[in-house]
Amino acid sequence: MKTFLQTLFFFLLVTQIYFGQGSWIQIGDMSENRYAHTVDEINGKIYIVGGGDHEGGLFPATALVYDRSTGIWDTIPLYNNILRNCHNSCVVNGKLYVVGGNNGIKTVSTMEVLDPITNQWTSLDSMPTDRGLAACAVVDDTIYVIGGIRGYLNALDYTGLKTVESYDITTGQWNSKSEMPTKRWGHSAVAYNGKIYVFGGVSFGSPTVVYGSVEVYDPQTNTWETISDSTIPTPRYCLTTCVLDSNIYAIGGWYHSGGGPIYDKVEVYNPDSNMWYTETPMPTPLAVLASIVLDGKIQVFGGSITTHPCIGSSGIYEFTPLIVPVEVEVSTPLEFLLQQNFPNPFNPSTVIGYQLAVNSDVTLKVYDLLGREITMLLDEYKPAGNYEVEFNAEGLSSGIYFYKLQAGNTIQTKKMVLMR
Repeated sequence: MKTFLQTLFFFLLVTQIYFGQGSWIQIGDMSENRYAHTVDEINGKIYIVGGGDHEGGLFPATALVYDRSTGIWDTIPLYNNILRNCHNSCVVNGKLYVVGGNNGIKTVSTMEVLDPITNQWTSLDSMPTDRGLAACAVVDDTIYVIGGIRGYLNALDYTGLKTVESYDITTGQWNSKSEMPTKRWGHSAVAYNGKIYVFGGVSFGSPTVVYGSVEVYDPQTNTWETISDSTIPTPRYCLTTCVLDSNIYAIGGWYHSGGGPIYDKVEVYNPDSNMWYTETPMPTPLAVLASIVLDGKIQVFGGSITTHPCIGSSGIYEFTPLIVPVEVEVSTPLEFLLQQNFPNPFNPSTVIGYQLAVNSDVTLKVYDLLGREITMLLDEYKPAGNYEVEFNAEGLSSGIYFYKLQAGNTIQTKKMVLMR
């Protein structure tokens, strides 16, 4: 039998929770093909920095700028008209920072910042270690550059780096941090709740490892943790990651840049539950691509549509998560409450329920119709919460009885009927 206690303390609240499967559409094209580029948004303008058209071909020393209000593409030169690819970029305090990468000859350590108001670049102190295909994230106005690959065009160290270096925007200084547990390049990183999550990546060597493990860096303690019990379902590198609604999306990439496969996969990690789920794949497989989150949706820009030799693309794809209404039980706030006994009428026993809003000294007494105390069911200190007490009326005659609950200075009384 369903008792009153099963219905009194909970109600259904309709809320919105995100589940697969969301949907992808192509919303446009960039004015040029790009891969191995970066994308950021500042004040309603989207900046596509560096990258190339196709492997062995054109690598323009420019940034594409899209004005979201007018729908017009523009082009601005990079610092000193020097080409840049496989670099990192991020926005801090309304300015665009670009660091590392490859200039077509070797990996570089240089860093520049763009003022979007003047469209002028300024050179900053270089990071200590030159590298490309690193990962980058921002926590508390500090830029962290993680891992990567270094060397000359035909003499790259494909085992990768563990090196982590941070740039403090306030002081303008670079600092060395604790190394990542594994050497990686072609990985991707995002900041979530003050920590940095690193996904994917590769290290060519003996053996070659395409990483599925997730590495987490805590800037407060300068320590790393490997989440070994929740690996990315599809290990890969040269992917992109972004955060949307407390979930981290791992998008695209490849298992091998020469032999493939190249992926359209979208896999989603929830850091709070430490669980993965699979989302709707992209309309086309892409690697060395770039993504941002705008207006509650993910936008992916360009990327290579092939393994080596890479061929860049211009497509802009937008992902909209599916919103499903779900009924969720949520407990109501506690209050002082004396429940009607159940069953009522009763013979010979019944249950009395009550609720305390705060910790209290509690008494529960039973009286007859003339106000005489029959029994004391409870006399003790109780924490806030929900309780029930059984009353056995064995030996009492049929009739009306009262029960009184007192917690501190608060009193409630109810009537019950014993029926033989």
